[in-house]
Amino acid sequence: MFFKTLVAAFFLEREGNDGSLEQLVTLAGMKNLQYLSEDEKLGLGIHDPSLEIIYGQWGAFGDAWARLDKLEYHNCLQIYFSMNHFLNLCSENTDDENLPLEQDPLLPLAKTFGNACEQLQAEVAFLDTHAHYGDETWENRQGNRDWVINYYSMLLESNIDELADERFGLLYLNEYMTQLWDSNPVREDRDMILLSKGRLAFAGQGSTRWL
Repeated sequence: MFFKTLVAAFFLEREGNDGSLEQLVTLAGMKNLQYLSEDEKLGLGIHDPSLEIIYGQWGAFGDAWARLDKLEYHNCLQIYFSMNHFLNLCSENTDDENLPLEQDPLLPLAKTFGNACEQLQAEVAFLDTHAHYGDETWENRQGNRDWVINYYSMLLESNIDELADERFGLLYLNEYMTQLWDSNPVREDRDMILLSKGRLAFAGQGSTRWL
C-alpha cells in the first residue's frame, strides 16, 4: 500500500462544491474505496487521528490514497499515487523527441486526470511528476501536504503565469483561469489538450512532455 509518491492536487471553490472526501474522490474516479486505520495513517507520517485518508484505485494511476484540506476559500483534494508506477510507464516511452501525443503510452494518465478535473469542477489543478529525492520536506517520501498548499497563494493572487512556469507534468486551468494565461513563445513551448471546460498544459513537448 505504501510507496514513494507523486501527487495530483485539485483546488475546488468551496461555495457550491463542499463535498466530503468520499464524495470528491468518487467524482474524481477512484474506486474500491477504503478508509485507512490509525496505524496505516501513521505509516504515511500522518499523526492527526481526525484526518480522513481514503485508499483505492484511481484509473490509469492504479493504487492511490487521498486527503482533503479545507483552505480559506477552496477545498484542496490531493490524490497521492506511486512514483514507480509513473516511472515504469515513462520507460515505455520512446526517445523520439517529436513523439505525437496520441502515441504517448502515458496518455491514459492525462485522460484520468483531465476527467477528474472536469468532474470536480476544479478551478486549478496540477499533476506533480518530479521526483523529490533528497528533499527533506517531502515527508518520508510519502507526500507533503505543505508543499502542495504552498501553491495556493498563486491561485488566490491569480498568478497563472507563475503556475504555468512551474512546469508541472500537467497543469489544468478552467475556462476563466485559462484567460489569465499570458502567451509568449517560451510559455507556449509545450503540448496542450483542450477540454470542454478548460485545458491541460504539459511541462514540455514530445517524449519529455511530462518532465
